[in-house]
Amino acid sequence: MAEFNRFSELPRELRDQIWSMAIRDDRPGVHIFGQYDKRNDNVTEGHSLIRGDWPSDTWAAPSWRRYFGNLNEDYSDENISTYLIDGGLWTACHESRLVMERRFEQSKRKIYQRRDSEWASRGGLFNKATTGYFDGSPLHCVTVFPHRDLFVLQAEDLSKIDWDWVAFEATLAHPKEGFGGAQHIAIEYDPKWWEEISDKKYISAGTNIRALIDAAFELNDTSSTLWILDHTLKRKKDAPAFKDKGAKPYRTISTFYASDRKFLEIKDRYSIWTEWDYIRPLNATPKDSWNPFVDECGSDGYEFSSSWEFVTRLEDELDYRYHPDDTEAEHYCQIGLLGWDDL
Repeated sequence: MAEFNRFSELPRELRDQIWSMAIRDDRPGVHIFGQYDKRNDNVTEGHSLIRGDWPSDTWAAPSWRRYFGNLNEDYSDENISTYLIDGGLWTACHESRLVMERRFEQSKRKIYQRRDSEWASRGGLFNKATTGYFDGSPLHCVTVFPHRDLFVLQAEDLSKIDWDWVAFEATLAHPKEGFGGAQHIAIEYDPKWWEEISDKKYISAGTNIRALIDAAFELNDTSSTLWILDHTLKRKKDAPAFKDKGAKPYRTISTFYASDRKFLEIKDRYSIWTEWDYIRPLNATPKDSWNPFVDECGSDGYEFSSSWEFVTRLEDELDYRYHPDDTEAEHYCQIGLLGWDDL
């Protein structure tokens, strides 16, 4: 409030109301992170995300090189993470910190082993927040809701991610708090993944799809959903109203809100052609990929994102490796595809 020097003279009730208006809306958020690289201590990727006293080996501050394009062409690209909306209020002043504490109740977090009877009410964790921070100075706090927010990892090398720990580290929680792992992990789609495997019967040459197969099996242990996020798919302006499933415990969330846009689930092959626009040229769909909806899309129907084909191939490979008749067979987590729309 440096621009309003008389802010402290306002009535306390009004000041609290103003602080509260600066806090994020109560809905599933989006948190964007880079992949930690200990060799880059002097850049953002070298600033690890810390929970308690434990630095993450995977999650780090996002690189400015991979910021999302600003929807306002008059402004530069930016970090659109929900944690930036109100993270500064933890350290702005005593008053703002009290407002954040009332909203997120971090002093009430219980670091102890939950009794067996409490596991039945794990849905109570759905609306519980946790807070960590990025290594380095000044202090930059990160507040998240592990069981309802979307955690986007802008990975540089999928094969170097420890999928055993990635969901747990994202919670910013102590193991005894009982969160298990973040429920929604997203990886940004790269069309090169499809190029690696599109014309091959076997995926041995596809290092990225192999890494995501490993991820799907490991993330099942924390009941997480692995989302593939496609920046090139934007919901059509004349598309039917998106049917949001709502943010409730034990229900799949289909909408996540960043600071300037929302990410929506793409539910089936038909809707991807009828309800979504392809907003940036990539590579044409391979010639051997038959598309029954090309007539609806016009002569450029084949010029479309390959993300749906990739996700379908990924799920096929997971089905092939999972044997339901084998009592010791590993299960894999849910896989989903996300596009985006304006708020």
